[in-house]
Amino acid sequence: MRAKLPRYEYINLDSGWHKDMDNFGRWLFRSDLFPSGLAALSKHLASNGHKLGVYLLPGIPKAAVEGGCRIKGHDVSLSEYCPNRLQGNAFSGTTFMPERYDDVLQQYFDSIAELFASWGIRYVKLDGCGPGSGDEVVPSLAPDCRAVLDMMARSFRRYDVWIELSWYLDHRFASDWQRIGNGARVFTDIESYSPKSLTTTARVLARWYYTRQWAGLTEVGGKNGFFVDLDAVVVGMTTPWDGKCIDGLYNDDIRRTYISFWALTSSVFCIGSDPRLLPEKYLEMLHHPIILDIQQSGIMAQPLPYYSDPWSYRQVWWKQLDEKQAVVGLFNIVNPSGGRAAPESVRSAATSDAKSTIPSRFQVGFRIADVLNGARAASIKDVWLNEELGIFQGNFTTILYAGQCKLVLVCR
Repeated sequence: MRAKLPRYEYINLDSGWHKDMDNFGRWLFRSDLFPSGLAALSKHLASNGHKLGVYLLPGIPKAAVEGGCRIKGHDVSLSEYCPNRLQGNAFSGTTFMPERYDDVLQQYFDSIAELFASWGIRYVKLDGCGPGSGDEVVPSLAPDCRAVLDMMARSFRRYDVWIELSWYLDHRFASDWQRIGNGARVFTDIESYSPKSLTTTARVLARWYYTRQWAGLTEVGGKNGFFVDLDAVVVGMTTPWDGKCIDGLYNDDIRRTYISFWALTSSVFCIGSDPRLLPEKYLEMLHHPIILDIQQSGIMAQPLPYYSDPWSYRQVWWKQLDEKQAVVGLFNIVNPSGGRAAPESVRSAATSDAKSTIPSRFQVGFRIADVLNGARAASIKDVWLNEELGIFQGNFTTILYAGQCKLVLVCR
C-alpha cells in the first residue's frame, strides 16, 4: 500500500476483529485472524509508515457485564455500573450504558486504552453513537452516548489516538462531537450492503444535502482538529477472480464527482477498498496530488447561496486556500442512471442514455468576486484535466451533464 498510495496514513480494521473479553472486560483480538497478535501487526505496518486502527462501540460490553468482569486494579464489578442493563449504543444487545460515572469507571476505560496502546493502536472508530445513528426516516436510533464517549475519548487521547465518531450524527451537537472526537459522520453508511456492489450512485449523491447541515459550523476544520466524515471512498474496487469493477458507480464522471466533493469538504478520506484490486486509473484518481492537497488543507468548503433549494441539482461549493487562491467545485448531481448521462463526446465512461423528465444538462457557474475576496478577474485551472482554462472576467460558467463535476483552482 505504501508503494501504491504513499500519502495514506492509517489501515483500519472494521468490526469483527474481536470476539472475547479478558478478565477485566477489555476487548481481545481474534487469534484465528491475528495469530501473531495486533502488536506484531502494528509494528509491521509502522515499518511501512502506517498506523493501525480498530472499530469499537460506545459503552461497556454486554459480555463483560454479564460475565462478572471486574475493573483492573479494583474489586469492583462492571455489572455494578449497569444495574438496569440500558442500551449502550445504536446496536441493541452489544453494550450497556453506564448509569453512574466516577474515577473508577474512568480507570476501566484507561485500562482499555493502555492495552490498545500496547498493541500500537492509533485510530479508533466508535460506531452507533448518539444522539444520531439513524436513517432518513428515523435520524436518531442511538441513546445519548456523550457521557461515556467523553470518558472513552479522555482515555484514548492519552495515547494520541485519532477518534472517529459514527454514524449520521446530529449536527446540532457539533460542539460536543468536536470536544470528543476528530471526525463525525454526517449521514448513513455509503455501502449498499448488496451482494453485487459496494455502493450506489444515489447513496453518493445524497451526501450533498446532509453535508450542507455541517457547512459553516465553527467547530469544523483543521484549526480545531475536527472534520466531517462523508464515509468511505469506495471508488474502483474490483473482484479478484475476474477483475470486474463492483463499486456500483454509474461511470467515471460520478467517480470524479465523488472524490472531488470529499476533497472539497476535507472529509476523512478512507478508500474502503483493497488497493491491490484497484486498477491503475482509479489509483491515480485516489492519489491525485492536487486532490489530496485540497483535502489535506483541512478547510471545509461552503455552498454558494445561488440556489435557495438545498436539493438543487446545481451545486457550487468553494473554499479559499490562501489569499491568492481558491478552489471551486461545480456539480450536476442529477443521477445519470435516472437522468441522461453525458454523450460519449464529453464524458469518460461508456453508458447508455436513459429517458427522464430531468434535464440532461445544466449550466453551472459562480461569480469570481464571491470566491476570491472581491476580485474581478482570475486565472482558472481545471484540476482533473490539469489544464489552464485562461483568464476570466467577472464570472465562470460551464455545462455539466448528469453526474458530472468541474473542479477548478481560481487564482489572482
